[in-house]
Amino acid sequence: MFYRLIAASVIALTVAACEEKVPAAETLTGTVGYRERMALPPEAEVEVKLVDVSLADAPSTMIAETRFKPEGQVPVPFELTYDPSKIIDNHTYALQARITDQGELMFTTTTQYRVLQGGQNMTDLMLQRVN
Repeated sequence: MFYRLIAASVIALTVAACEEKVPAAETLTGTVGYRERMALPPEAEVEVKLVDVSLADAPSTMIAETRFKPEGQVPVPFELTYDPSKIIDNHTYALQARITDQGELMFTTTTQYRVLQGGQNMTDLMLQRVN
């Protein structure tokens, strides 16, 4: 009985040591809104992305993205979960958002909303109407 207990303990410790340590996901929160006096259509979809915008002469690299149908009208709250192991200390990160209706772009961000610098993890995004 004693040897079985020791064997089980050794196996459990070996398995625990072999498991890969996965960093806990982190979350950015905020709201998506616009200034126009109009309601969101029933089929509207909100998309929020966390992107690496460090290189001025290259396209941004997407780190994380969320898409959802909003419940209610603007400002619409969002939560964006990302893998912190993909974040590089000396890089610059920003949130981008857009609202579409049945695949047609209605609103998009035109301002760079930087996040993660100085621990900032909540941002209210103001979108502009697309003609």
